[in-house]
Amino acid sequence: MRGADWKEQLRRVAELALLGIVAVLLSVPLVTIGGIVATLSWTVAQWIEHDDLPRWSVLARELRRRLLPGLLVGPAGVLAVLVAVRQVQWVGSGAVPGGTGVVVAVLLATSALLAAGLLAVPELAHRGWRAALAAGWATLLRVPLSGAAVLGVTIIAVLLGTLLPGVALVLPAVLVLGLHAVHRTMVGPAAPARVTP
Repeated sequence: MRGADWKEQLRRVAELALLGIVAVLLSVPLVTIGGIVATLSWTVAQWIEHDDLPRWSVLARELRRRLLPGLLVGPAGVLAVLVAVRQVQWVGSGAVPGGTGVVVAVLLATSALLAAGLLAVPELAHRGWRAALAAGWATLLRVPLSGAAVLGVTIIAVLLGTLLPGVALVLPAVLVLGLHAVHRTMVGPAAPARVTP
């Protein structure tokens, strides 16, 4: 690798990390998470396809375009997590009959839905949320091992963010990059990203 090449790659990784920090800050109001995840996915796809990150002004336009369609995604995701946690608590406490078998079933169903959602993230580079989620579910049914892989990548990211809190700020963009990598390796590339001038 030539001297300028590694510097250029380091610059791109630093930009991706900065993008992760901006994503965390913009995600504080819960309703922006859907638009931010879609924009991150589009950005990572642009990086993979064109070997460069888009300009910040282009990213801002893309975020504005994706903010409204993703408005309910963050609150819906948080609500789904709360429902799943509550169900496990009810079954675990004995308030709902079933015991360990039902807890395992709820956790497996939740894991499958989470895997489908994570597999949808690379699809967001060129689709809306509804189509991306449908594609994520279809991918999970077609290549079940890809679901385990995206869950594994996400668990590693959560562990890193938990054990090294300073890293948590840059993880969103790196996690989306990891999800794209799993998708490309196990499923194949999603349709090419839409190029915005």
